[in-house]
Amino acid sequence: MSLLSDLSFFATLLAATDEPGFFASFLSGTWLWTKVLVGIGLVIFVHELGHFLAAKLFGVKCEKFYVGFDVPLQIGPIKFPRTLGKFTYGETEYGIGIIPLGGYVKMLGQDDDPRKAEEEAKRIRESGENGEPEKLDPRSYPAKTVWQRMIIISAGVVMNVITGILFAAIAFFYGVPYTPAIVGGVTPGGAAWTAGVQPGGLVTSIAHSDEDTQMHFSKMQTAIMTEGMDNPDEPIDVRFSYGSDSREYSLMPKPHPLEPSLRMIGIHGPISGKLLPSIYAMPGSVASKVLTDDDAGAEIVGWNGTRADRDSMMPIAPLLNQIYGQPSKTISLTLLRQDGTERTVELPPQPEKEFGVRFRIGEITSLMKDGPAEAAGMQVGDQIVAVNGDESVDAYTFLLQSWPAGEPVEITVRRGAGDDATTETLTVVPDEGFQTKPPVSELGETMASTPLGLAYNPTTIVESVTSSDSPLQSGDEVKEVRIRFPDQSARDALAAQLGEPTMKKLTEGWELGATMPLGVLMETVQVLPVGSEVLVKATRPPEGSVIEATLKVQTSDRNWYERGMNFSDVEMIQTADSVGNALALGLREGIRGLENVGRFLGMLVSGKVQAKFLGGPIRIAQMASYEAERGISAQLLFLTMLSMNLAILNFLPIPALDGGHMLFLIAEAIRGKKLDEALEMRLTFAGVLALLALMIFVFANDILHL
Repeated sequence: MSLLSDLSFFATLLAATDEPGFFASFLSGTWLWTKVLVGIGLVIFVHELGHFLAAKLFGVKCEKFYVGFDVPLQIGPIKFPRTLGKFTYGETEYGIGIIPLGGYVKMLGQDDDPRKAEEEAKRIRESGENGEPEKLDPRSYPAKTVWQRMIIISAGVVMNVITGILFAAIAFFYGVPYTPAIVGGVTPGGAAWTAGVQPGGLVTSIAHSDEDTQMHFSKMQTAIMTEGMDNPDEPIDVRFSYGSDSREYSLMPKPHPLEPSLRMIGIHGPISGKLLPSIYAMPGSVASKVLTDDDAGAEIVGWNGTRADRDSMMPIAPLLNQIYGQPSKTISLTLLRQDGTERTVELPPQPEKEFGVRFRIGEITSLMKDGPAEAAGMQVGDQIVAVNGDESVDAYTFLLQSWPAGEPVEITVRRGAGDDATTETLTVVPDEGFQTKPPVSELGETMASTPLGLAYNPTTIVESVTSSDSPLQSGDEVKEVRIRFPDQSARDALAAQLGEPTMKKLTEGWELGATMPLGVLMETVQVLPVGSEVLVKATRPPEGSVIEATLKVQTSDRNWYERGMNFSDVEMIQTADSVGNALALGLREGIRGLENVGRFLGMLVSGKVQAKFLGGPIRIAQMASYEAERGISAQLLFLTMLSMNLAILNFLPIPALDGGHMLFLIAEAIRGKKLDEALEMRLTFAGVLALLALMIFVFANDILHL
């Protein structure tokens, strides 16, 4: 029973080194890839075992049982062995083929290679006695009844489904580490931010799915992504639990800035109050100046005299709100070190770095529902031209300003375009707001003031210059930038943090735009040494003349919203409390896997999913390696997903796959006789060609996206 499945493995090249840790690294890498190979091989093995056991049950002679394909393989003058090992027991040859793209059970009278089908058909015919017509060898596959052959064909898929459920059940019985689907923060201007979703809630249902009080954040992401691609123009209903309070929001997903076919609702995972054990503070930040190596892995248990509420969904949330909402205030932190001692440190504001250019605020892109700006009459598309009478306000001054709750802010906006434009002054009364993420989106394309309830896209148009010798002026539009370091030592120090690829990008320069918005540039400037040069190329309207300027990174009079502390993610363990509970969780995981694969294939056929999202052998190997590195439970859940993929894909009605064979058998049952052998052979040959073409495509797809 041939199986051309979507599996492959990486070849890992290891070079000798004099470093003391090489041998340990070698053993660790070898063990990791051994687990990957065993895991994927196990999924293939149980599939073929299903065919084998069913065939034996009905007395079919099984001549070969292989994991991998034992085909001739030659690259230039080098000939590879067909197998990695084989042995014969009874009437069956068992082995591991050289090509790890699936497996097969060779039954008497059955061969999916169209070139051998006719020869195989002749081999099982026995001469009749006393002039009787030829008959089939009773131990051959074609000699069995239709229903017996249907069982044999479907047994591989059934085994994958059963073992997939068991893999998941074992994982949950053992304990599955996961990040809970708690709202750690919302993307500025995103769907959740616009709807007013507050941090600290637990997502319990997506698109009216069954209530799940232990939803994994990764499962939530998958459900949102799938729902967004399947119904891109429809809102997604999401239910949140805030203690005893249940809230439901209808969130309209927004296109990903770099991949518009993907949809996002802008929810981030939770973080703990524990500092990372390694890079606990960003080099050069105020956190790195007040924290020491003894604070690595410490937990923040209080701030400004208040103890953290450890019973809340995310105890550190109020601290993050102070950091991002009040960037100019010093915060007193109480740390619980790993040795059990407590220490209090003063975390001052983080001075902002700039390069003498301040940028214009863009149009309003989002308003928080029922928020202060919306209540004041502001509209999407408005352009802020003044704040409290200051017409020189820029994107970052507005962003980094603290807006005390209840103190009115006069915001003047321009509404409309051309001769129809009007100017209005609105009185916006800030509320308390609550933000646990930076006010700039991760990709730097959107900025938001949560207390005011408005979001905007920054522009690359110069609002003002703070350097007297700069050739730039208000109205110029910055197009390109690149970085030049004051000396080699400064460059080397930064390269140790960021890596050479990033350093190459900085020195070669980049164009500001959708893939590199202003927010990314300003985040980059914060890690550059003071004195670094920013080489700017801008255009000046109306002629579009090119202006070039060399500006220096300097400390400004503003404070940045980050202070350099790095926290670990929240991680929990979901453990079944009984064997029955483990099986129930395993069954739920298996059903989800089948539904996800089926839905993805449906979207692929309907054109809702682009072919570039198809993962082939290399991506599977990458995923398997990542999950195996996380631990046995994560690897078992990956094998569940892989098993369900294999089950669905193998049962597609494509000749040469199990589903194609089943289609032939259904036709035979309806007609009362077998299909024409020549027709079946031609269809099988076409199916093999289609599968080979698909394999070439996914291989190429994987390589292009490495």
